[in-house]
Amino acid sequence: MKKVLIASTALIAVSLASGAQASEKIKLQLGGFSKWWVVGAWQQDSFQGANNADYNSVDIKGDNEVFFGGETTLDNGLKVGINIELEAGGNVETTNNTAQDTIDKSSVFVEGGFGKVIIGTEANGAALLHVMAPDAAGNIDSDGLLTGGFTIAQPTAVTVSVTTAIDTDGDAEKITYVSPTFYGLTVGATYMPNSSQDNRGATNIRNETTGELYGVGALYANTFGAVGVKVSGGWAIYDRNQTAVANPQPKDGVQEWSTGAQLSYGGFTLGGAYRKINSDSNANTGATASGSAWDAGIQYASGPYAVSFFYLDSERKDTIGDDEFTVYQVSGKYSMGPGVDVLATVGHAEYDDGATNTAANQNKGWSVMTGLSLAF
Repeated sequence: MKKVLIASTALIAVSLASGAQASEKIKLQLGGFSKWWVVGAWQQDSFQGANNADYNSVDIKGDNEVFFGGETTLDNGLKVGINIELEAGGNVETTNNTAQDTIDKSSVFVEGGFGKVIIGTEANGAALLHVMAPDAAGNIDSDGLLTGGFTIAQPTAVTVSVTTAIDTDGDAEKITYVSPTFYGLTVGATYMPNSSQDNRGATNIRNETTGELYGVGALYANTFGAVGVKVSGGWAIYDRNQTAVANPQPKDGVQEWSTGAQLSYGGFTLGGAYRKINSDSNANTGATASGSAWDAGIQYASGPYAVSFFYLDSERKDTIGDDEFTVYQVSGKYSMGPGVDVLATVGHAEYDDGATNTAANQNKGWSVMTGLSLAF
C-alpha cells in the first residue's frame, strides 16, 4: 500500500511540475459550525462519593469549529486545495481540559480523474468512508456529549472505544488516497509513518511508543427505486503504543476492521456498525488486549423534523478484566431555517471496570440536553 500511495504522490508531483499554472491564487473561504447545549446530568452517588467529587447537575457544553478552505483549478485540469479546521471553544482537543483552543486538522489535496490525494492531519481512508447508525442531533462519536464522556464522567480505569469508526490514528500526519466513485463504489487507502501528532522532529524515529499505520476502506452507496443503500468496510494494521521499558522488544501488531450499513426508505433510516480490535501479545509483559464496539439505530425525518434512537456498546478485554461502556439515547432535531437547528437528546450512559469492581471505577447516569446548532 505504501508503494501505491508513493507512486500516486509521485505522479501528482510530476503533473504539478509540468508547467501547470492556476489563473489566480487560492482564496480561503470561511465555514464551520457552532453548537451550544444546556445539559442536565446525574452521576451515580457511589461513584461521586468514592472519588470525593460532587458534579453539577446542570452545565453548559459547546462544540465549535471554524473551517478555512479553498481550491484552484490548474490549466491541466488538476484541482489543488487546502482545508484547515480551527477549534473555537467548547469540546476542544484537550488533555484534562488544560489545552488551549488550537488547529484541529490541516491538510492539502490534489484531485483529478485519478481520484483525490490528501496530505496532512485528516481522518484515514477507512474512517472517511465509514457508515454507522444515524442520530438526528449528530450527538455521537467522540464529540457526542454522552458517547464522548462529557456529561456522565468516565472513570480513569475504564478504557474503551467510543466509536465504531477506525479512529486510532487521530490527527497524526498521514497521506490518504480516495478513488473516484465507480457505480456507487468508492475506495480509500492511508499510510501514516508516525503516530505522533504534529511531528516535526527527526524522520520516522522507531521506538516503543510510535509506529506506522496502513489502512484501507470502501463505501458502496446507491439507490434502488425508493430504497437507499450504504455499506462500508475498513481495515487497518499498526504497532501498538507501549510503555517505555529498559530493554524494549519489537512492538506488538494490532489489526482493526470495521463494517457498517444503512437502509433508507420513506423518511426512515435504519443503520448500524461493528468494529473489532485484535492485538498480539505484548512482547514485554505477555499481556494481550482486544476490543470491540457496535452501534445500531433508527431515524425518521419529515420536513424540518427528525427523531432517532441510538445504541452503542463497547468493550475492551485483557488479562486483567473486561471494561464495558454502553449508551442509549433518543435525539430530535427541528430545522428553523438553513443552517439553524434546535437539538435535543435524552439518554443513559454506563461505565463498568472489570478489573476492580469498586465504586470509584463504576459510573452510570442519565442526561437530558437541549441545544442550538448553527452552520455557516
